[in-house]
Amino acid sequence: MGYQERKHLIEALEKVRNTRVIAYILADRETFPLGVPGFTLNLDGSPQLLFIDGLRKLGHVPALDLFLYTRGGATDAVWPFVALLRQYCDRLSVLVPFRAHSGGTLICLGADEVVMTPAAELSPIDPTTGNQFNPTDPTNPGNRFGISVEDVTSYFELAKERAEVVGEAYRIDVLRELTRKIHPLALGNVQRVYMLIRRLAQSLLALHMDEKADADKIKEIVTALSARFYSHVHAVNQREAQTLMGNWVKAATPEEEPKMWGLFDAYATTLELRSKFNLPVFMGDEASKDLRACGGFIESTEFSYVHAMEMKVLQRPNLPPNVQVQVPPGGQIPFVPWATRAYDFSMLSVGWQENGDGA
Repeated sequence: MGYQERKHLIEALEKVRNTRVIAYILADRETFPLGVPGFTLNLDGSPQLLFIDGLRKLGHVPALDLFLYTRGGATDAVWPFVALLRQYCDRLSVLVPFRAHSGGTLICLGADEVVMTPAAELSPIDPTTGNQFNPTDPTNPGNRFGISVEDVTSYFELAKERAEVVGEAYRIDVLRELTRKIHPLALGNVQRVYMLIRRLAQSLLALHMDEKADADKIKEIVTALSARFYSHVHAVNQREAQTLMGNWVKAATPEEEPKMWGLFDAYATTLELRSKFNLPVFMGDEASKDLRACGGFIESTEFSYVHAMEMKVLQRPNLPPNVQVQVPPGGQIPFVPWATRAYDFSMLSVGWQENGDGA
């Protein structure tokens, strides 16, 4: 489904909501094998200038709806993004047709209103940290493991509540054992990020709540989302979100819901989110092939931007050790059915761009 068709769906949603709508869709399409680049896009600050361009075209409006789909990403991109949106409207709403996880949930915390369909999901905001002091992956020394803030907290709770480790000396032993496995500066980064995420959530809520009068409610929301769900992948549904956050989280009305889902379905169809991208099927027995992967859209009735990755995929047989295949001079190793395949990706271009072909 192309931009012109989606534009009509955006207009229909604007008519029902009596607002202006900007759609921000970040793909999370699965691939086989895992890790094919370009089909999953994380939240970050790279499209900020495009949002400035788009908002300048819209101008200041009484009510702005951000139609959002994301699995999360860089938390440091959230505050400038929400602050920018609020500069161009009197009232900011976030419409969640399906998933607004992690950083997407943080964006919701900064809105005057969150509108969720029955299928909508928010998530906990407890972060996973990474820096040069994180432990390395023994199977891939170039990769470092992320450290979940809540995993570190739970380690100490396990020692205290399950192992019944009590007393100052024993607590020091528990900490000493942890620092044998994880660099102390990595643990310091965990604490810094923990404090940062809580302060960020408080600041976002204070954009539309009274920081003093609603202090207890703000603290409850922040504590619940950062610590109480025990799993970063817990899906906070519409009912849970309303119970926790209050009446500024709303269920989509019977008029709004089909318009929201219709627009999301258009993006899901365009990005093929319901099907896994199968690289071996795409490549067949060709040694190289050009591939274009679409990672997301930023759209309104006035503009359309697409995140695209253009790459050349190189394919070769991954022969078992000590297996030799006769190849004529200048020829290539054949793609024999009993051998697995290895892939290399040569990036030709990547990034947000104007959706000139109306994809």
